[in-house]
Amino acid sequence: MKDFDHLVVVVDDDPSILTGLERLLTSSGYRVRLHQDPDSFFEAGPPTVPTCLLLDNQLQAKMSGIEVHAEIVRLGWTLPTVFLTAHWSVQTVVNAIRTGADGFLTKPYDAAGLLKAVAEALQRAVTAHQQHQLLIDARTRVATLTQRERDIVCKILAGKINKEISDELGVALVTVKVHRGRAVAKLGAGNSAELVRIAQLAGLAPDPGTEDDQTAD
Repeated sequence: MKDFDHLVVVVDDDPSILTGLERLLTSSGYRVRLHQDPDSFFEAGPPTVPTCLLLDNQLQAKMSGIEVHAEIVRLGWTLPTVFLTAHWSVQTVVNAIRTGADGFLTKPYDAAGLLKAVAEALQRAVTAHQQHQLLIDARTRVATLTQRERDIVCKILAGKINKEISDELGVALVTVKVHRGRAVAKLGAGNSAELVRIAQLAGLAPDPGTEDDQTAD
């Protein structure tokens, strides 16, 4: 996975480490962004392309690598992270894993091992990015539905057929069919199963309406 639709970000306070990593990663075909402190990293904002982070844990700054990653999680950034450190302990590894670290490498690092960790982290970043784009697309399509179309889609999610939807909404059967067809077109669904998938991805909830078999207490 080596093209400019992806990015490797490195945060390390050692200029020689930054230089070495930049040389290794760019020679392997990766686009690289370097930061010598957490402040400049956060000021740059979340990357807009699938990205992995190589993060030094012993930063000579007000934040450790573990604390930087905890802030990334708090901000909701999707950023698979591989920690780099010259000194580690079992507790350090446990803390990194607890914050969702994707890998843990020691310095001096093995070039082949580091490149393997980067490739794996980027693959996870690509998957997460694709899922996020699908979510945005589904929500955008659902936002184009009228209230009536949305109501009918929610009935469909509950497993209702057109006749049941017609009865529950108090509209003609042909009206349900028309609105259903428009909803299918707006959502870009090829069939009912795809309509359900898109609607569920966007967060629409089933509306079971009135159940004939319900009995009063």
